[in-house]
Amino acid sequence: MKGLLVKDFYMMIGYCRSFLLVSVVFIGLFVVEPSNFFFLLMLCIMLGMLPTTLLSYDEREHWNVYSQVFPISKAQYVSAKYLIGLLCTILAAAVVATSCLVRFEAVSLIPLLCISLVCSLIPAALLLPLSFRFGTEKARYLYFVFMSLAAFVGAFLISGGDDAGGRSVLIPMMNWIVPLLSTGAVVLYGASWLLSITWYRRREV
Repeated sequence: MKGLLVKDFYMMIGYCRSFLLVSVVFIGLFVVEPSNFFFLLMLCIMLGMLPTTLLSYDEREHWNVYSQVFPISKAQYVSAKYLIGLLCTILAAAVVATSCLVRFEAVSLIPLLCISLVCSLIPAALLLPLSFRFGTEKARYLYFVFMSLAAFVGAFLISGGDDAGGRSVLIPMMNWIVPLLSTGAVVLYGASWLLSITWYRRREV
């Protein structure tokens, strides 16, 4: 397992430098326009989708086939990708927490962390099982749909709607909806983990 994580780490350094550049751009845009949380939400989504990107590189280089000559089970291979996803989620939460404490009051910390969990975990939880079952080529079209949907929902919840009426309804609802969504995201991620292991064991690679 440790070797798989190290391999993915080097892949991120070699192939995912554009993620770092875009992340820096998003953080810079948020500093310039702190009232717009869209940039932070997109950062969370991008980091959460990084395991799917790494899986696509494995398939392109046929490493998922080559790995079968090593004493690596399919469950370990799947688990490595999900662990990378958790590490990316922690990183996204750290960036959000730092930005929140620097730019806003501490009372905003918990809602923003919950939103970051939702945006990081749910798209990955939905796409990874499909990628392990059918391959990333077939699952990639859903990538943009989930990114757009998660970003829109997260930005709408944080902004509280466009008008005063929307804010008056949504802001009280966020006190219980956002924590509920984040808890559901964690549960969904765990269920997705188990489902991916089951499906990948059945798949011929």
